[in-house]
Amino acid sequence: MLSLNRLLIVLLLWRQIIAKNIKDPLNNKEQQLYSSSNAGLLKLLELEERFMENVKIYTNKLAEKVENLQAFINSIDYKVNQTFEDREKYVSNPLNAFSLVRRTHEDLPKWHNYTQQKVGMVELYALEEIAVQAPDEEDMNYYLQEMHRLEKIYGLEATDLARGRLQDKKYDIKMSARDCFALGEHKYQQEDYQRAALWFRMALKQEPEKNSNKINEILGDINDKLRSQYATSMIIFGLTISNTKLTIAKSKQLASEALAKSSLDDLNSFIAELLTQSDEDVVREMNTNATAPSDYELGCRGLLPKRKNLYCRYDFSTTLFLRIAPMKQEIISLDPYIVMHHKVLYNDEIAELKLHAKDKITATKDNRLRLKSLRKRIVNRITDIIGLGFHINHELHMPDYDRISYYNPNRNYAYWGGPKATLLFFASDVVQGGATVFTKSKVSVFPQKGNSLFWYNLLDDGTPDIRSVQAECPVIKGKKWVFTKWIKEINSQCTQRTKS
Repeated sequence: MLSLNRLLIVLLLWRQIIAKNIKDPLNNKEQQLYSSSNAGLLKLLELEERFMENVKIYTNKLAEKVENLQAFINSIDYKVNQTFEDREKYVSNPLNAFSLVRRTHEDLPKWHNYTQQKVGMVELYALEEIAVQAPDEEDMNYYLQEMHRLEKIYGLEATDLARGRLQDKKYDIKMSARDCFALGEHKYQQEDYQRAALWFRMALKQEPEKNSNKINEILGDINDKLRSQYATSMIIFGLTISNTKLTIAKSKQLASEALAKSSLDDLNSFIAELLTQSDEDVVREMNTNATAPSDYELGCRGLLPKRKNLYCRYDFSTTLFLRIAPMKQEIISLDPYIVMHHKVLYNDEIAELKLHAKDKITATKDNRLRLKSLRKRIVNRITDIIGLGFHINHELHMPDYDRISYYNPNRNYAYWGGPKATLLFFASDVVQGGATVFTKSKVSVFPQKGNSLFWYNLLDDGTPDIRSVQAECPVIKGKKWVFTKWIKEINSQCTQRTKS
């Protein structure tokens, strides 16, 4: 009979062969990217936790490697408890999420390679199973792009993000030098030298890793490349600002020539001088000629001018039912008409709708009885909100927005034959971000759980109203659930409330 160790070795070799010929369901291109949703990031968090747990066991069997592998373990600190809410809260923060994606994409496979020795074979087999599920380049690039979009839309600076600050909120998070370097290098490759320089600057200012010499042997030393690209970015940025006629290509050539003629001492002195400036002064100087934010970006930041002569009131008149149970209205805009109704969905209703979201809340054989009463209540409430002359069916569309994913900024339902109006139900509060912006009308509305937002897509004569073009802003932190109801006008007869 084969000994246990020999059997495990055979299984491990077969696992390596099979892994090349099958697609792991968690790493299947047809599946959603880890980076694209909280659900995916939770899987990734579990993946990294499983990897770490096996490493912990493995280090107990490899005394000579304990010091190095313990440094890896200590470098991962989630600062979360074991409850699902805490874990979801952790991955809903884009800084944690990016660090998670980068670590599991760049670091995890290298740690895996380091552990490949014929000791602790049970743990090695488990690590092999986990490593093949690590994020690929597409996952990494997806989140790099999302981080870039987050910075641009909300006007966030690397100097704040690296220290855990998102807008006006400070989190107990500090990005590592490798996190900052990865973001800087992505922008460097995109020729965004201003943002690249700021991320490289923060990478240089972060505290070095514990046992950095040993860590660098495993993960690679980024220092030389970091310092070179930081200097290059600053030179290119300075050249393009001082001479607007200078092309990026020419600036890159001049920067390369300047650094080629410089000694290592010259480079170190140049970087040391740059780092003596305060972050605030550097950011201010580098943003001197920054492009003004668009109306969409201003709306996402909550910086659009507030409209005057607006008001709140209780609606007693839209339907007979409202005479005994008036509904609170908040007029967002009079022209075009945009109105928010407060507390039109209750928590238990929202929970029920989320439960059946995959069925799009249509009357199927499986959910007909369970949803019948809820559908009628919602239809009645929609009638109370919009009044007369509209055709209402029972279907609701429910997308959800994880973190910083969002609709196309030019989302438009104002087209010939399109829906007369749109009614948007907010099914969650969002910690930061997630506004709905009417870019043509310069109006932005932030989600409030249980409230609804109503506006017209078409004018009275049926022509599209371009003022209704709207866009969803990225969710910085949290999760956004919405239910959308598109409404078509078919007659002017009274719409009666249905019996529950």
